[in-house]
Amino acid sequence: MMHAENRILVVDDDAFQRELIGMQLTHLGCHQVHLACDGEEALALFDTHGEKINVIITDLSMPGMDGLVLMRHLAQRGFQAPIILLSGVDDEILSSAAGLAHAHGLYVLGVLPKPISRDRLGALLADLRPPASTHPPASVAEALSPERLQAALAAGEFTPWYQPKVNLHNHQPVSVEALARWPLGAGGMIGPARFVPAMEAAGLVDELFFAMARQVALDLSAWRRQHIHLKAAINMSMNTALNLALPERLGQLVQKAGLQPGDLIIEVTESRLMVERSLAMETLTRLSLMGFILSIDDFGTGYSSLVQLVDLPFKELKIDASFVQRANTERKAEAILRISLMIGVNLGMEVVAEGVETAEQLEFLRSCGGTIVQGYHFARPMPFAACTQWLQERALT
Repeated sequence: MMHAENRILVVDDDAFQRELIGMQLTHLGCHQVHLACDGEEALALFDTHGEKINVIITDLSMPGMDGLVLMRHLAQRGFQAPIILLSGVDDEILSSAAGLAHAHGLYVLGVLPKPISRDRLGALLADLRPPASTHPPASVAEALSPERLQAALAAGEFTPWYQPKVNLHNHQPVSVEALARWPLGAGGMIGPARFVPAMEAAGLVDELFFAMARQVALDLSAWRRQHIHLKAAINMSMNTALNLALPERLGQLVQKAGLQPGDLIIEVTESRLMVERSLAMETLTRLSLMGFILSIDDFGTGYSSLVQLVDLPFKELKIDASFVQRANTERKAEAILRISLMIGVNLGMEVVAEGVETAEQLEFLRSCGGTIVQGYHFARPMPFAACTQWLQERALT
């Protein structure tokens, strides 16, 4: 059963379907359902109840403002809760709509064809929780100013939270990924989706990388003293790789912490065209020569491509979560996932499937030959103390 305090917005121009979904949600335990006949009415309801709505179920084909246009407006309004897409159109159009939602930065909880099955709807909503308040600062623009970001770096306000990468067969952790977080007072948080672009614009993204690397090295050393031995991954943009002094500086940092370069995995994401690609290639190749492990992140998206695998000494390939979450229902996503696994295995790389959230996805990956997974099904990103407890509990099993 769902939590009764969940508030759901249903958007469908078919009155019968709209009311049917509303009744299904009520039967599933949700007693706060808003109904809208098109995108314009949905936006009006969102503007009134937006902060309290924690899932939107929307049709695609509607007169006036359809579901595709609605998603654009929701993204512009900063909607961050899950969306469920539904339609009587064919699977490829549903798949393209889901891809458009991802491109807008929206989180698609699932895609359902009409007529909707209450059991399938219930399965999607089973783990839904009420949205937690993040208590943002009075002025986010002020918090993201270059001066404030520089002060936050100097004060060590950015901290790594850790999400384990787990062996699919024995469910034991093999490494952790460090994800930058910026905690605020009263339990609030500014997410990396906001502060990383601001860091890039202010020319501070290199310092953020080293701030994370220093703390990760200290945390790894602390785990070693507790007989917890695993590797930790740190995210680095290709722009940071343009810093030719990076290998020496990172090597000194690791040595000072009493670690080896092979204890760190450098997850590289290329989100834009690289103008000085030769400089990035020099930095990354030197890091590999020193013993650091290179991982190509979000493989299959952005500018991460087969060329990168040929030109650079990557040892790990991370399949983007969007393919993992869509593969067991969409033929194209399944094909890309299987091909990515095959490429990684044939190149002798570790292959990590990101975004695993359900037992069904886990079993599907196992059937495809996957070996290492990462996602909410095992653990969400955690601060150091919580991750330490999680790791210790797994060591006892």
